[in-house]
Amino acid sequence: MTLLTVNPFDNVGLSALVAAVPIILFLLCLTVFKMKGIYAALTTLVVTLIVALFVFELPARVSAGAITEGVVAGIFPIGYIVLMAVWLYKVSIKTGQFSIIQDSIASISVDQRIQLLLIGFCFNAFLEGAAGFGVPIAICAVLLIQLGFEPLKAAMLCLIANGAAGAFGAIGLPVSIIDTFNLSGGVTTLDVARYSALTLPILNFIIPFVLVFIVDGMKGIKEILPVILTVSGTYTGLQLLLTIFHGPELADIIPSLATMVVLAFVCRKFKPKNIFRLEASEHKIQKRTPKEIVFAWSPFVILTAFVLVWSAPFFKNYSNLEVHLKV
Repeated sequence: MTLLTVNPFDNVGLSALVAAVPIILFLLCLTVFKMKGIYAALTTLVVTLIVALFVFELPARVSAGAITEGVVAGIFPIGYIVLMAVWLYKVSIKTGQFSIIQDSIASISVDQRIQLLLIGFCFNAFLEGAAGFGVPIAICAVLLIQLGFEPLKAAMLCLIANGAAGAFGAIGLPVSIIDTFNLSGGVTTLDVARYSALTLPILNFIIPFVLVFIVDGMKGIKEILPVILTVSGTYTGLQLLLTIFHGPELADIIPSLATMVVLAFVCRKFKPKNIFRLEASEHKIQKRTPKEIVFAWSPFVILTAFVLVWSAPFFKNYSNLEVHLKV
């Protein structure tokens, strides 16, 4: 039986501070030293190992087992999802279908406040759920720049908007991976998703208001208030229902898709009193046929259908792969 040292300095505060050194180092490597993610992670791993072995006196075999289990868990629950998500995105780019998706969204309204909500908020959230890992911010910022937004402001708006979807990430991975930890007390992914429903809806409901306010102030909010309420209400309501009754896997994808569809119908009836256009706006949107739009979106619709089945409780019971290493 291995007895672990959890308070090597007989001071909880100091011991906790030393235990936090690897986390602080990792953040410094990324932000201050501008290191690439892989080098920051490897540096942190080495420091973590040193702290564990020489400060907390963790046996070498336990450390080796923990590292091995972490690598395996990183490859299977995380690695293959990232790989397939990026592959799907790259295929849509190479085949030219992604440009059709872009035009189908941007053509819903010529008002750039509404385009901001469609691309910066809804499409951003959809890509976060389908691919994650920085992809949505990069793509949506470029789209907004093409529509006439200033580069710095476009990036800032996308970063703010990503707060609505970032908690769940690609296919709900940041939350769903909890099931692989075997936490004490029987805490599950669904439990955490339900607790997130206590705070996230407030943030998600406010973000569309903030985005429009940054671009056009209170005047913009008043002029397209029905559109903002449609976006906030539809996205927040659906995400709340999914996190409570289904889980995190589709908490970004389905609400964002549904919000874009609902907003497309609303924009057919509702026209802002004043059309907001930026001076630098020159991007021309190409008209697309319904057949082209359906075909371009079909891979992501199929992805959503498969995730819906994959994340169902009856399927999880037979598909979960657990790795236990004895040390």
